[in-house]
Amino acid sequence: MNVLLFLHNGLFRAGLLVTVIVGIWGLVMYFRKMPSSGGFRSTLVLTEGLFIVQGLVGTLIFAGGRRPHDNLHWLYGILLVIVLPIAATYTSGRDARRESLVYGIAGLFMAGLTIRALTTGA
Repeated sequence: MNVLLFLHNGLFRAGLLVTVIVGIWGLVMYFRKMPSSGGFRSTLVLTEGLFIVQGLVGTLIFAGGRRPHDNLHWLYGILLVIVLPIAATYTSGRDARRESLVYGIAGLFMAGLTIRALTTGA
């Protein structure tokens, strides 16, 4: 197996895990009426970085001649990179408690996108 493909698959697993954690964490904070914490926001930044790196690795795999099974794989990859920035613009300057709800929903949405990307990439 290609090293880049191995890395891309590992980043998938990490991305799925972290998006589920972000989703649950955000919803728990919301229902407990807690504002977003610094640790939560740091995890969001790391999550964004993870998906950017995964996209770059995927681009290198593509440049090396491998193609995804379905071209929807590209759409899911792009969405995974832009969901958190869109959520950030939506929550900017609003209620800190609502911020955790938006990011919690975004995290679960991203977990679903991650699984769907797996099914179109193999």
